[in-house]
Formats: sequence, C-alpha cells, structure tokens
Amino acid sequence: MNAERLHAICLELKQSIESTNIVNKFKQVVSNLQNIVNNPQDSGQQQALTNNLGLLYEVLQDFSTDYYSPAWRQSLDELGGSHILGKQLEEEIRNILEKNQITPATAFQEIQKLFQELQQFKGAVDGVVTAFDQLKIGSEKLEPGECEVGILIPRSAVHNNVQEFGKELQDINFILGTFSELSSGNRETFKINTISSSDLMVFLAAIPPVAACIAYAAEKIINLYKTLLEIKKLKGELKKQGLAEEEMKGINDHADTVMSKGVEELTIKIVEEYYVGNDPQRKNELSNAVSIALNKLANRIDQGFNVEVRAEPTNKSEDKGTASEDAQKNKEYIDRVLSVSKTLRFMKHAGPRILHLPEKTIKSN
Repeated sequence: MNAERLHAICLELKQSIESTNIVNKFKQVVSNLQNIVNNPQDSGQQQALTNNLGLLYEVLQDFSTDYYSPAWRQSLDELGGSHILGKQLEEEIRNILEKNQITPATAFQEIQKLFQELQQFKGAVDGVVTAFDQLKIGSEKLEPGECEVGILIPRSAVHNNVQEFGKELQDINFILGTFSELSSGNRETFKINTISSSDLMVFLAAIPPVAACIAYAAEKIINLYKTLLEIKKLKGELKKQGLAEEEMKGINDHADTVMSKGVEELTIKIVEEYYVGNDPQRKNELSNAVSIALNKLANRIDQGFNVEVRAEPTNKSEDKGTASEDAQKNKEYIDRVLSVSKTLRFMKHAGPRILHLPEKTIKSN
C-alpha cells in the first residue's frame, strides 16, 4: 500500500480505537481474569468478568474494521490487525474461554497475550499518525462529493502476467463503461487514482451517478453469488476426492443456471432504474451490454475479484429549496453509495470456480 493510504487507514483506526475505548474495556476483562486466577472463590469477580465481557463484545460486534472495503481489509491484514479487532477478536476470546473453562490460568495467559498485541498495535498506529503528520504526508482521502471505484484482481487470476493483466483491465473497462453510459449517458473515461501491488488493485475516479450504478450492480451480484457458496464448497470437496472437472459438469451447469436467471432479472431492474436516455433502440442495446457486463462481473467475483465503491459526503447540507437540481441528484447518488458500500464486504473464498457465464464482447457505439 502507498503511504497516503496507510495514513488514511491509521487515522481511521486511531479514531475507532479511541472512540470505542476498546483498550480499556479489554484491560478490565484481563484484570478480572487475573483476579479469578488469584482468588477463584470470589464470585464477585466472576460476575464482573461477565459484565465486562458483555461491554467488550458489544463494541466488537459492530467495530468499524468489519465494514472496511476490500482494499482496506487487505491492508489491515498486512498490518497484522485483523485478528485483534472486531468480530475476529470476539471469536478468539470466546474460543479461549470455552476451551479453558476449568483452567482459568491458561485462559488468562492467552487472553493477556491478545491484549498485549492490541496495545502494541495501537501504539504502532499512534506512532504512524504522529510521524506522518510531522512529515506532512497526506492521507488518501476523497474530497467532499467525490466517488471512487476499486477493483481487486487476484494475481492468480492473471497468472502474474502483464499481458493477461492488460486484458483484464480491458474487460473491467467494458464493465464500468457499460454502467457509465447507462447511468450518465456517456461512456466515461475512468481516471486512475491509485494502483496497489500487493494484490493488484486499481482505484478509479467516478462521478456520483456512475458510482451509484456500479455499487448497485456489485451489491446485487454479490448477494446472488452468496447463494452459490455452498455449491462451491461442495465442488471443492468433490475435487479433493479426485473427481475430474468434466465429472462435475452438472454442478457448474446448475450454478450457471441459478446465476443466469438472477442476472436476467437484475438486468431489467438496473436498466429501468438507471437508464437516462430516451432512445428505445439504444436502450435495448444497452440492456444486452448490461447483461454481459453482469456476467463478466459474476465470473470475476467467482475467481476472487472484489469490488468496492466509496464516496465522500458533501460537507454542507444544503436545503432542498436552495440546492440546484444537479446537486440534489448527486447527493442522492452519494447517499446510495454510502448505504451500499458497507455491504460490499471483502470476500475471501477458496475452491475451484463454478461459474462460466458467457462473456461475448459487445461492440459499443
């Protein structure tokens, strides 16, 4: 990740850690456990532990890191903070307490280790923020009213090959360009904001209506795909048992049928919701292009691609009577992106691909 993105993530982490008071809440739990080890007959400490665990779990169950975009989630993994924040930390604590119910001393040692990791992580985050502020390194933050689309391309999907990566960018340009023409009337040229190289991530500037349309499409395709995860898991298990790809053709065909039906219904909805033109013939052509774009998107999500769309709200709440019509519409689109962005969660799934939807390229006018 670049320095500006690291700065932005650390600023957000610092704010979340401090506003939730997570370190002190966790410290109380560790202290209660230590008291139980020292005085196991003290029922008051057991009740205090139960109460303080409840307060800690309440914070962890809705912690900001669980709603990070794919790029930020990956960055948090690289920083080593995923397992000591949010629901992952809650699960770790629950697992430790459950397996050590009759050995509180062991539970104390393991949970104390987690607490020390959180303390060290917080110290590192604070240090980065202080150093970057002193060195006047900016943070990768959108300006009010700006939107951005990020695409994570697994290196394995392009075999770490520049030619295949270039072809993939052409396909992504087709997908985004289709939604752009549909929602804005123009096939926008997407400006590259940033390219990240850990996994290949491309961040592109997008105007609000286009960002909202892409977010809507990605959300619906991801929701459709989630219904196929059990099928994908089954295929992975069968492959481990030695079944060849041709022997599992029925599984692939079923998955394609389910997704194709969903894409067909989604195409109608998205065209009706976002088409801004008044040419019936072009609308029909775009409907066909949207269907292909959704197929391409579904196939890529199946291969481990991730999509994120983010927006920065306008910093002034203008009265509807005074704001221009365009400003009002842009605010509505930005609100849509903000409401959807949390659902575009990072999906890291293993196993062979199950989707092979048609991707016939349609020549645009």
